[in-house]
Amino acid sequence: MVSIEDVALKAGVSIATVSRVLNGTGYVSEETELKVLKAIKELGYRPHFSAQALARRKNFEVGIVVSRRIQEILSTEIGVFYKIILEAIESASAMYKISTETICLDDWDFKTNHDGYILVGSDATEEQILKLSSKAKVVLVDHYIDGLRVNSIVSDGYDGVFFVTKEIISKGLNRIVHLHGPLKYYGFRDRYNGYVSAMTRYGKLPITYEYDDLHEDVDNVLKKMLRDWVPEAIICSNDVIALRTLSKLRELGYKIPEDISVIGFDDIPAAEREGLSTLRVQKSELGLNAVKRIYELLTGQSLHPYKQCLYTLFVKRNSSKY
Repeated sequence: MVSIEDVALKAGVSIATVSRVLNGTGYVSEETELKVLKAIKELGYRPHFSAQALARRKNFEVGIVVSRRIQEILSTEIGVFYKIILEAIESASAMYKISTETICLDDWDFKTNHDGYILVGSDATEEQILKLSSKAKVVLVDHYIDGLRVNSIVSDGYDGVFFVTKEIISKGLNRIVHLHGPLKYYGFRDRYNGYVSAMTRYGKLPITYEYDDLHEDVDNVLKKMLRDWVPEAIICSNDVIALRTLSKLRELGYKIPEDISVIGFDDIPAAEREGLSTLRVQKSELGLNAVKRIYELLTGQSLHPYKQCLYTLFVKRNSSKY
């Protein structure tokens, strides 16, 4: 039987680090998490409690549904967020004796030949989710639709951005801008609402700019932002937007963080390398909890649907004063 020591040896980390990844406790870098999850998957490791609890269970088959948009960006810096979630889902599925098949949302005719489905990302429409959930057990990851009441595992972007905006305001700053992605996506919308709520609560004027990091160059939006006055802090709705903003501001001659503080969201590996202050999403936990939830549904445990929000963690680095 594969042990936790075997996983640690293969991943080149300590047993304590493997334990932190499995239990979601303590800080582990994204790159280390990926090493541990890969080792778990390759070795077929199952914690002892899972081996005992699952010994008498059937092997379930679960479809992992992602859009073509996400599939196309998995190998890029933008797609690291989803890559880590999917790695965690695959590793956790092995622990729960669940067989998985990746399905492209755009090419799928919704024939339900699996026991359940995990939908990753916010591309699935309300109509698609309702159609699928009427036939099979469904868990959404990084997606939520108001009033739908389908099981959802999300990061608390609202609280994270509210928290960091509040902290910046408490330091006496007033010119705080939010640079966000397209609001049709749940995650960006949730973070946007946290910023607006914090600014409004503390009597500040919310100033927002939309930027599509997949299809636009950041130059134009920054020119608009800097045309009339220079912000003291820019809170971005993901790290990719923040890193591009950092690069362009430095190119324009601004000192970071002396002139402008820049804060991202997600904490992808590049954020740590570039010294970007950011809000860390517990991406592995999103994947692990999604598998745990689909397993509960498939085995008739805790059937009432819920939305689970995982708090983010602010990680201060060199791009912000506070």
